[in-house]
Amino acid sequence: MDSPDTKLVTVSQTSLAEPVRKPRSPHKERGLVEYLSIVLKRKWLILTIIVVSTTGSALYALSLPSIYEATTTLQLDTRELVYAADNTIQRENNYDYQNTQIRLLSNPELVRKVVAQLNLDRNPAILNSPDDDNWLARFRAIFRKPASSAAEKSTAPRTSPNVNERTQARMNELEPYVAVVLSGLKVQPVAGTSLVTVSMTHTDPRLATAIVDALTKTFVVDSNDYEKRDSQAAAETLSRQIAELQSKIKQEEDDRLTYLRNHNLPLEKGEGRDLTTDRLSKLSSQLLDAENDRKNLEATYETAKLARDPTTLSALRENNEIQDLRKNLRQLEQKRESLLQVYTPEWPDVKRLEAEISQVRVDIAKSWQETMNALRSKLEAAAAREAKLREAYFKEQGVANNQSADAVELAGLNQQIETNRQVNNMLFQRQTEMQVRSLDKNTHLGIVTPAVVPTAPVGPPRLSKIAMALAISLMAGLALAVLMSQFETNLSTAEDILFYTDLPTLAMIPIGAGNGTRSLAGRVLDGFGRRQRWSPLVLTEDVRSPSAEAYRHLRSSLLFSAPGAPRTLLVTSGSPFEGKTTTAVNTAIALAQSGARVLLMDCDLRRPQLHKHFNLPNNEGLTTFLSGQADFESLMLTHEPMANLRIIAAGPTPANPADCLGSIKMRVTLELLAKMFDHVIIDSPPASSFADASVIATLVDGVVLVVHSKRSSRNVVRRVKERLESMGANVYGVVLNYLDLTSDDYYSGYYKSYD
Repeated sequence: MDSPDTKLVTVSQTSLAEPVRKPRSPHKERGLVEYLSIVLKRKWLILTIIVVSTTGSALYALSLPSIYEATTTLQLDTRELVYAADNTIQRENNYDYQNTQIRLLSNPELVRKVVAQLNLDRNPAILNSPDDDNWLARFRAIFRKPASSAAEKSTAPRTSPNVNERTQARMNELEPYVAVVLSGLKVQPVAGTSLVTVSMTHTDPRLATAIVDALTKTFVVDSNDYEKRDSQAAAETLSRQIAELQSKIKQEEDDRLTYLRNHNLPLEKGEGRDLTTDRLSKLSSQLLDAENDRKNLEATYETAKLARDPTTLSALRENNEIQDLRKNLRQLEQKRESLLQVYTPEWPDVKRLEAEISQVRVDIAKSWQETMNALRSKLEAAAAREAKLREAYFKEQGVANNQSADAVELAGLNQQIETNRQVNNMLFQRQTEMQVRSLDKNTHLGIVTPAVVPTAPVGPPRLSKIAMALAISLMAGLALAVLMSQFETNLSTAEDILFYTDLPTLAMIPIGAGNGTRSLAGRVLDGFGRRQRWSPLVLTEDVRSPSAEAYRHLRSSLLFSAPGAPRTLLVTSGSPFEGKTTTAVNTAIALAQSGARVLLMDCDLRRPQLHKHFNLPNNEGLTTFLSGQADFESLMLTHEPMANLRIIAAGPTPANPADCLGSIKMRVTLELLAKMFDHVIIDSPPASSFADASVIATLVDGVVLVVHSKRSSRNVVRRVKERLESMGANVYGVVLNYLDLTSDDYYSGYYKSYD
């Protein structure tokens, strides 16, 4: 008895009759689990890349020659004796001196002199490249002690007139050797001290020691000689410059005093000594006050002329006469208003009050005019005072401008004198420092630690190179695995189907059947390698086979995933040769094995295959009925092993299959068959190639898409699904066909447990 098993079923608990969800974006980001599955899937590719790259890098790193480093320590005394302002001698750090000496240690001219002294241009070992040697010999040299240099004798200093030769031809000849020495030379100060380490790296330890020893000794000798020669010349130059500058300052002081007297300028600066400036300052202050007074009076006058009610102005509010008249006016107007409430305007008392009001208004206007005349008089007086002060100011300003021009020229003379004084002080201080330094007999340069021939190599960093190669190869392998997965378009797992189509996987059909393995041509190979015709019926002949179990899972998915099993079901695929006919046949057989009445109908009118698998004739079929040439009952064929399974072949190929399948008669026929049978399974052409599947999909309860795990393109499957849904079809899910379950640990063990 078949028991419903849903372990292979990935459908949700929603009804199969409901529309599927909105498809997911195919560009959704991958999760960590999916990336891990990609890595596990291509683990051998990644391991191969890692092993090959790391091994090659290890061989290359081990083949590199050993590098030795010879080091010498110099002391650069950066504390100099200086003459302080309080006539005391102090020591100060001169960091510029130390930085200069460090740069001079790697000076090409110094290196060129060392190359000539050591005859390095005659030593072939200096230019030997590691790539020129045999890698096997260099690999063996790793485990040997450093041998004496082949050109050790040539490194001894020589006495030759060509050592200090500076011709262009000689410099060009030494340039390659200078470049080699500079590439291996390293000069570094020791933090917090006046010590400097000079190091030379080379594959020949003795040659490196000879170079760094000659370089430091030559540098010390040249530096001391240079300081002695330079000190004497600098002292003579400073004495001459100080004498000339003092004479020039004396002459400039005399010229400045003469200029002050000739231009009537104060000889000394101070309060009350510059009368022109003081007068100009006072006139400027008085002019500003007069200008402000005139502007205020002018603004008050203009405002008064434009005011509708002059009595509201602040200038008139201070006039007691106008205020009294206005108060009297308000009282008279109030009396008139009270009388008008009882009497008419013709009443004598009212007329009397109006006459008094008119007289008061005339008095207010007269007082207003007198006030305006007074304001105008004040404004004219303020303007006249401003004009006089402005004339006096400009006159005094002319005198001040002349003196300012003289002061500017005087300032230039003062600046020149001050500059010369500062230069004189600086030169005098420098002369004093040089005199004090001449008393200091201590040596500023010296070799603290001489170079010793190294015995242990310092490089190359073989382990770091190998580790870097391992890391790079690991990242390259992972990147290649992910990149290859991006270019793969097939849907090989249920997770791929859910990710790219948002459809559930109804069942996963394994590879092969019986003792043979199916080929793309629809044939199998038996145990002796002979080709035999393949039939989908063999997949369910053995009820304990993985294939039969998979189709029972498909049956469970269709029957028990939701209430109300589908009556009419279309089985189609995106492309040809994906196993849709095989799925349709075995789905019908699996449903018939449960005791249901099942009709299997071939609607692939272009390339019918259903009758071949059951060894049935195809001279009559669906097209015969749709054309009205035969009765429907007579077209139903039986399958002897299963009495409750009926089969309808496709029949002769019509001129336009899509029109036949989309006819009203086809719709009525399907409705009738749904009442006669428990399930109607329909096989159709590929949905991406022809419109037949899309036409039938609108007439059935649901659609099952068959996907070949090795060949189906996810883009094609997604387009087919979207096309069917856009026409109103109900896509139940996907049957993943031709799946290699041995690659899945769970399913492989699950099926093997039944063998």
